[in-house]
This record gives sequence, structure tokens and C-alpha cells, in this order.
Amino acid sequence: MSSSSPDSRTDPGPDPVIYGQLFVLGCNGSLPRGDTERMKSRFVLRQREMPNGVRPSTVHPSYTPQAAKVVSSRLQHSISFKVTHKHTVVVEYVPDSNTDLFQIGRSTEPPIDFVVTGADPAAVSRFSCRIVCSRTPPYSARIYAAGFDDSNNIVLGEKAAKWRTADGHMDALTTNGVLVMNPGPGFGLQSKPRSSEPGSCESGSSEPGSSERGSSEPGLWKEVSVCGDIFTLRETRAAQKRGAKVKGESNLLVDGSLVDLCGVMLLWRSTEGLSLSPTDALLESYRQELNSERPQCPVGYYTLSFPSRPPQLDFLKPDQTPGLKLDPKQPWVYMRCGHVHGYLRWGNQCPMCRTNSVCVPLWLGLERGFYVDSEKPTHALAPCGHVCSQRTAEYWSHVRMPRMQAPVHVHASEDVHGFQALCPFCLKPLDTQTPYVQLIFQTPY
Repeated sequence: MSSSSPDSRTDPGPDPVIYGQLFVLGCNGSLPRGDTERMKSRFVLRQREMPNGVRPSTVHPSYTPQAAKVVSSRLQHSISFKVTHKHTVVVEYVPDSNTDLFQIGRSTEPPIDFVVTGADPAAVSRFSCRIVCSRTPPYSARIYAAGFDDSNNIVLGEKAAKWRTADGHMDALTTNGVLVMNPGPGFGLQSKPRSSEPGSCESGSSEPGSSERGSSEPGLWKEVSVCGDIFTLRETRAAQKRGAKVKGESNLLVDGSLVDLCGVMLLWRSTEGLSLSPTDALLESYRQELNSERPQCPVGYYTLSFPSRPPQLDFLKPDQTPGLKLDPKQPWVYMRCGHVHGYLRWGNQCPMCRTNSVCVPLWLGLERGFYVDSEKPTHALAPCGHVCSQRTAEYWSHVRMPRMQAPVHVHASEDVHGFQALCPFCLKPLDTQTPYVQLIFQTPY
């Protein structure tokens, strides 16, 4: 019998469980220079064929020969807490068949599953954090500061903020910290899919694109420790004194959780949450739908068209920023009034309503993970011009994020200068007075 016959094929088995996805803020669908296998704009956490999780076990209160053997073994995980130059506490970790371990950091070494880098690469730790996912329902995901290196060790030096817990164990914070912000109840959960499948348990309207109006406010930024406890922010980013422990909160990631790695911002989306967000195909259909309505420049009377990709290298206006090359049919918008035009040499006054305003090109938000619903893109974030749904624009205008290039002494919660609203698609600061505007199109009908 031929090896290609149906009877001899190997059953591929069921699709692996997807715990959730991480999205890098500032990327509108892909990294500027393109995605690679481990360095990309989004990372899918799938259940591994064999579990690789670990859990804490024996605590060695001093650096005994047995502790040294654990640290030197490349087959065993451990965390070393250097209390003083002569005193080190070693926590031994053992395999956990109930969890999967995923690691994130700047290092390109094999232990890192998701390689990330920021504008200042040195600010991002080589082994920034780790996420531990339960292999059984409800497939919870928990985040911890620091990751195991290529020797399966985590070493917290003398200068790291560390302390002994009430139960006698050790805990610590990393140099620049791992910050987490969880949204309030309702993030993305009011949205309904574009179409309902027969037998769906969802109630209410099954009209395509329908959604129930809801609101979700962002939460407060907090810091997660190496052992997964939650604390208020330190007075400075690298301070040795930790914040106060937050009672009643855990390191559990929820749909919409933001993770700040001091130069890289990540968004966690659960599988359930993403099922209510627009698919890449739906966003493309929205683009085609906008173009099919043939929006026109009300001054030049020519048809405008949203491009399918970011700026191309075919066209360049003399007075544009060097290197920014646009299609001549690119829609532009006046950010105060929302009137959409083609490119005009008109200055900063809308020819339709005479409102003084900056005019910028419009770009469709192509990263589905940043949407909080599956509605049509009708609003533009200001002043960058990224187009998304109204609820998406509203939500991100309320999220205050640590400045991506802020010095380590600026980030405490009471220091408002260390936080600002940013566009998730490009990370440009949003206008404090008018963070978004509803688009007004001129059509030939």
C-alpha cells in the first residue's frame, strides 16, 4: 500500500489549546522591519505537547553544597536571592506537569519564547518575565517577574529589592520592574461576533456587527514580584524599597491586561476575548466596505481609497516628512472637525467648516487585538490618524501608560507626568483635549 494512501496517514490529532495571545503595542499588524520566528508583533501561547512548567520546592536558607549543586545543574531550575555578599538563599524548582512555561525578554537565547526589544534595548531585561499557564480548564495564565536563563537560573543580586515573606520564603522585584494593569469589568465582553452561529448560547440580536453598549475603565498600574505577588508602584522605577502589598489581587492575567517591561508594552488577550474582536478578514472587509462607498475629496472631487498596507515607497509629497511616501488617493482628516479630504495644500484650516486644525493622513487600525469590540472603524485617534471603532478609541483615550522612554525616576502613581494616553497602533501620545474624532466622509450619493 502506498504511503500516501488515506489508510496510512497519521492522524494529526486535535488542534492545540490556545491560552491567549500577546500583542506588542505600537505595531499595526507587524513589526516595522517584518516579523521573524520569535521576534514578532504578536505571540500565540499554545499548549505544549509536553508540559514544561516548574513550581517552587525546597528552600535552602544558605548556600550549602546541596544548594550549589542545584544552581550548577543545567537540568534543574532555581532562584538565588543574594541577601548579602556572604548570604544567599536558593529556592529549588521542580517540574510541574500541570502547567506550561513561556518566557519573554530581550535575549535571543533559547529559553526566551518571545523576543522583545524597545527604543532603548538596554532598558528591557534580557529575561524580563515568565507566564505560567494551567494545562486544564479554565486555562488560567499568571505572570511573574524575571525569567530563567540558559542555565535555568534566576539570580537576584544584592541591589535588587528583596525581602523575606511572612511564611519565611524570599521574594524580590527586578531592576526596572514588571508592571501590570488590569482593565475593569467588561473589557470587550459587550461585543457580539459579526454573525452568530446556529445554536449559539448568546442572547440578544444576531444582526451582523451588533454589540451591546458597555464601558470598561482601565485599572491602576501595579508591580508583580518574582514570586507573583502584587504591589503598588515603587517611588522610583529602580528603587530598592518595594511598594505596599495589594490585598485581594493576584498575578492572574485577564482579557485586556497590559504589561510594561520598561520600554516594551504588551497587551494580553484571552481566547474568549479575541473571539469577540474583529478577525483580520473582517477588518479587511471593513476596508473594502469603506472604499466601496467611494468617499470623495469635497474640494478636489476625486475618489479616496484606504490602502491595504502601511506607507508604500511609490509617492512622496515635497512638503511631507522625509521618507513618508503616500498614495495620492490617501484619505486625510482635519483633527478638530473630522472632515475627510484628499491631500490639500490648504494649511491648517478645514475648507468645509473653517475650523483651525492639523490635517493628517488616515490609517486603518489593522491589529485586531487592540479592538475592544467588532464594530466598524468610524473614529480616528488624534493626532496620529489611526482609524478604529468608537469604543476602541474611547477606551484607549482613558488608558494612562508609563512613558515608553521615561527615566527610571519617573513612574510613581502620583507623578502624573510619568503617564499618558497613547495610540496602541503607533504609541504616539494622544491629544489631551481631543484624543479622537468621528470621521465625516463626503460621498457621491
